[in-house]
Parts: sequence; structure tokens; C-alpha cells
Amino acid sequence: MIYSNLSKCIIRENFIDGEVWILKEEFGNVRQVIKDLERDDSRTPTTFTDVEHSKLNKPTYIHSNEFLYPFQEIVNTYGIPSYKEINPAYINIVTFPFLFGMMFGDICHGFLLFIFGAYLCLMVDGIKENTSSILKSFLKVRYLLLLMGFFSLYSGFIYNDFLSLPLPIFGTCYEDSKNSSVPIATKINKNCVYLFGLDPKWRISVNELTFTNSFKMKISVIVGVLHMTFGIILKGLNEIYFKRNVGFFFEFIPQLLFMIGLFGYMIVLIFIKWGTDWTGKTHMAPSLISQMLSIFLSFGSVVKFYIFIYI
Repeated sequence: MIYSNLSKCIIRENFIDGEVWILKEEFGNVRQVIKDLERDDSRTPTTFTDVEHSKLNKPTYIHSNEFLYPFQEIVNTYGIPSYKEINPAYINIVTFPFLFGMMFGDICHGFLLFIFGAYLCLMVDGIKENTSSILKSFLKVRYLLLLMGFFSLYSGFIYNDFLSLPLPIFGTCYEDSKNSSVPIATKINKNCVYLFGLDPKWRISVNELTFTNSFKMKISVIVGVLHMTFGIILKGLNEIYFKRNVGFFFEFIPQLLFMIGLFGYMIVLIFIKWGTDWTGKTHMAPSLISQMLSIFLSFGSVVKFYIFIYI
């Protein structure tokens, strides 16, 4: 390492010139180390000079800790933020575990992952002292595992999914029909709404798989579009801070208009479709995929579909 770093220096007769980036708060420590070297060996005179380089791109130094480390590593995998850019790792603390929870949503599996992460966080000192523990490799990501388990548990309650079985925690808004040989559920009260998540009676419906897949897909689309839109907004804030007018007007604005104009319109259609009562008229419910494709295939012409809203 010594020879590798010496090769990066400039040899000026009998003087070796090397330039490095140092944090301002570390200047005092560096000066003290140089003084100690000169005191121990007077044959190697050293000069330490503060040089200001305004034209060079400064490297990014991000203060991190044990909690932020795994989230910062995820961001660094895709790219390290430039000097003075917004660091998305702080936002990633919530967004990454939440998106994982939407994918991994299961009450049982999420609870097991949450318990494992909580055990690592609570027993971190004992695990560090145990030299033969196989859990040491998980300590750096213990907070990440804890949050992923929590959001998986939360999403599991929304999906009402416990090892592919529903849990009637808050009862149900449906009752089984006693005059039918096949399982038929009728709504107890028209205004009844299940308190949290999906009603467990959906598991016996003939279109249960179609309904749950459609629900999860639409929720994922809404959250994903909001996530990407927020990323574009962060890009715009960076462009404003660095006064990059070309990037702001010819990258940020077109990207934001395209995202909101196309996918924002799709989200509006999702909520309109959710807010419409299609009872007895399910065959007239429009396909959102067909509506989005018609934007390009029909060149802007409106495809007729019907919306029935009962008040």
C-alpha cells in the first residue's frame, strides 16, 4: 500500500509531492501526526499545506453509523451521490423495507424475520463477544432485517395472509348462506367495511385469486409511481441547487411531465375504478391495461366505457 500510494505522487528532485482530500475537522489530527513523525525522525522533513482546488470535483464523504450503513451500501451499489448532492440513503431507510414488505407480505414470515432482527439488535454485544457465533455476519444488516420484518408483518395484515390462510381478526362483513349447497357468502350490511386489510371471506370466493392479484398489482403500481416521482423531484432539487439549467429544463421537467401525465393518469383511473360500484355490471368494468394501450394505439381518441356511481 505504501508503494502504491507513492506511485501516485509527483517526484520533484528530492521532494515527493502528494495531494489528498482531507476533511476539515481532521486537519488538526493530520498536523499532529506530521509533528510526531518529524519528532521521531528529523531526517524526513514534511510540509503540510492547505491547497484550495475550486476546479476539481471534490469526492463525496458520507458520515455513516451502524444504523445507516446497510441503507448507504444499497445506494452505493447503484451510484455514490456527487459532492453536495441529496443523499437518498436517508429516504431509503423507509422506502426499501416498505417495498420489500409489499413483496414479502405474510404475517408469519414477516413476524419471524422481525423477531430475528430484534434478537440481533438486542443481543449484539453478546454476539460480538462470541468468536464462534455464525450470527456475526448478520450484525451489519440487523437494523435492515428488523425494518424489513416489520413492514412485511404490516403488509401481511393488509393482505390478511398467514401462510396463505386468512385470519378473522376483526370478524367479517359476510355471512354464509344456509340455503345453498355451495359456499355462498352474502354481505351482512351494505355499509359494512372490514376494519383493516382484506376481509377473510374473500378466500372462498371464486374470483379470489383474480381479485387479490389485481389488488396487489394496483397497490404496487401506485406506490412504485409515487416512489419514482419522488426520485425525479430529488433530481430537480439537485439541478436547482447546482444551477444546472439545461438539466432542469430538458431533463427534469420532461421526465416529471411524462411520469405524471401518463402514470399519474393511470393512478387516477385506478381510484375511479375502485370508487365505482360495479355490482351486477362487472362485464362493463373497463380494463386499465386496454385504456393505457389505447393512448398509443388510438392516438388520443377516447375509448367508451361506463362508470356507475351510486350515492
